Amino acid sequence: MAKDTEIGAQDPRQAATATLIGRQTHIEGAITGGGAVRVDGHLKGTVHLEAPLEVIQGAIVEADVQATVVRIAGAVTGNVTATQLVELLATAVVKGDVCAPALHVVQGAKLDGRVVMKTDKIPAAEPPKIR
Repeated sequence: MAKDTEIGAQDPRQAATATLIGRQTHIEGAITGGGAVRVDGHLKGTVHLEAPLEVIQGAIVEADVQATVVRIAGAVTGNVTATQLVELLATAVVKGDVCAPALHVVQGAKLDGRVVMKTDKIPAAEPPKIR
């Protein structure tokens, strides 16, 4: 049974229709929307989703990221904000601040930045403030 924090958990059909940025693909610009996104390739710019984002092992994201759930197994350079959960898997490398009400870090994940955990609702449009 799927958990609410899994990619596409809000609607079982969403997992099959998630936007995929393929391994051989390099995208530069702003990604916005209400559907789940899975990055297997290289993304540079900004990401603002009202849905989950998954960064697969080997993928590279150079962006400030905002989503409901952010699951990282690849490399992210930029601040990561989630309204529900940030999950750093064993192969994750994050260079930037993480802001979420819940954080799950698997042994082996690397984080070079600050962690801000808030239990109140975090607006998706508000990235972590850097001093």
